[in-house]
Amino acid sequence: MLGTEKKWNAYTTIINENKTCFITSEPVKTKGKFNKKNRGRPYVFVTNTKGGSNHEVSIKAGFNFKKNKDVIFDVDGKKTKLFPVDDRAWSESSKIDRFLVQSMRRGKTLTVTGTSTPGNQIVDTYSLSGFTKALRLIDKSCS
Repeated sequence: MLGTEKKWNAYTTIINENKTCFITSEPVKTKGKFNKKNRGRPYVFVTNTKGGSNHEVSIKAGFNFKKNKDVIFDVDGKKTKLFPVDDRAWSESSKIDRFLVQSMRRGKTLTVTGTSTPGNQIVDTYSLSGFTKALRLIDKSCS
């Protein structure tokens, strides 16, 4: 663990001999009709790989997304569609990731809306408090 900044935790690890750093947060609020016992823990991630990609944004939902249904990543009303695969979702490009991270730096609240395989819409709300400081920790460690 590199540190904690309010609602965000920063970590570093080695994956396939590559140093990887990431920040993560859990929702402060969840809405939707679903069985809470059937859901894993949801997270939002921003990942840096030393000598590789920087600021890759991803979601781990804690449930499998319904196929062909968009996942909406909303920072203070600025909405972006993410590409779902099983229980994860990503943006379509590093250019979009840069936009998302910029929005998250300036934003107050992130809302992720997804539809589970049975068709339940689930809305997770994340605080962006501490995001920028946590991001600096991984930028420093994995640059």
